Amino acid sequence: MILAGIELGGTKTIAALGDAGGNIIESVRFETTSPDKLIDRVCNYLVLKSSSLGPICGVGVGAFGPVVVNPRASNYGRLLKTNKSGWSGFDLAGSLAHRLPVPLALVTDVAAAGIAEARLGHLRGIELGLYLTIGTGIGGALLHNGQPLPALLHPEMGHLPLRRHPDDATPSACTFHSDCAEGLAAGPAIMARCGAWLSHFPPDGPEYHLVADYVGQLLASFQLSVSPQRIVIGGGVAQAAGLMDLIGKAMQTHLGGYVECDFHDPDFLVSPKLGGDAGVTGALLAAAAAADNEKRDWM
Repeated sequence: MILAGIELGGTKTIAALGDAGGNIIESVRFETTSPDKLIDRVCNYLVLKSSSLGPICGVGVGAFGPVVVNPRASNYGRLLKTNKSGWSGFDLAGSLAHRLPVPLALVTDVAAAGIAEARLGHLRGIELGLYLTIGTGIGGALLHNGQPLPALLHPEMGHLPLRRHPDDATPSACTFHSDCAEGLAAGPAIMARCGAWLSHFPPDGPEYHLVADYVGQLLASFQLSVSPQRIVIGGGVAQAAGLMDLIGKAMQTHLGGYVECDFHDPDFLVSPKLGGDAGVTGALLAAAAAADNEKRDWM
């Protein structure tokens, strides 16, 4: 069974063909441009490649948000107001269904990565896990026994407010909030404040410590509110050497000793086992579930 997986990110989009086990057979990366242009390129690639592999039986999409992922909602599959120019209101599900008339599964990009880590990676066997991504934006998903928790829309963890550092006067990179995590610590915020990516600075410098402080605040909030048993952090910003250790220390500082758990456990705060493939792998697994559900409906 050939399946299609699409990881739609704010900067890049990955399209892949694979199998029900999440194994990638073919993949390509596109710049995330205007909606119609990008979806055309993605679908043309998938159809072309499937001509030699076999018909596509299902499509899974992990999309940046906010996006309506409830299939019972009247505006299912539409992007809501977003920081990504040109995408607000775009009918993602409808556009894909028109070009690829097969069963469709739609989740957020971070939920797709979380699903992959729960099935094949560092959240496997974890009853309540948190997947967080820090890149062009900041997003998170809670996975209970391998599945994203149901919600009214979906969690927008990156837009929780933080306490600004007194020396940080750079305007928020988020067009909606002046002090949210995404506006203060995601890639565009770092670039606006520092003029370069975090990896250009020494790991013991103030740039690292400021980002770690903001993300540590965020993780402390999660630990106090939902208390995940393991946290996986992906995304380009999180790959900066040494940042994860600083984030863990900042989280404990912001907890102030109130929650006495073994946060020093090296398995508590980790990078994705699947690396940069987590999102598109999760999209393939979601596609497999959609194809299987339709097959059962016909039985």
